Amino acid sequence: MQPTTVRCGLQPRRPLRSFRANKDYYKGNRQAALPGQRTGAPGVHVKGRPAYKLLDSKVRVFVAPPIQDILDSPLKPYVEARARPRAKQVLFNDMPDGGLNAAYFLETARKYHLEKFREKQTPDKQVTTAPASP
Repeated sequence: MQPTTVRCGLQPRRPLRSFRANKDYYKGNRQAALPGQRTGAPGVHVKGRPAYKLLDSKVRVFVAPPIQDILDSPLKPYVEARARPRAKQVLFNDMPDGGLNAAYFLETARKYHLEKFREKQTPDKQVTTAPASP
């Protein structure tokens, strides 16, 4: 029995998994295939309590300039040199710079409930006039 044409049309849309690909296909995190020196697994599997042993000769080493050189550099990532900081929006003027955190939320909730409590204790003193009867 052959599948219908609709089913054949949906076949290529399924995700590619290792059992649908060729024998060399591996869908892992591909860390062992980084380009450059010292590629491959950074250790070996061993018997015993630590099941994996890192080898210092195989661990990847990333070289960067000293941090002071980076901080003193006129180049900054993703920010133009002439960019000015934006003014806060009026709507979120009273929010802290870090955004909504637990301490700010708790403080705001306490203020809100205190205002509600005070409104219940002191009702509005509005004078309403009754319609004059003829």
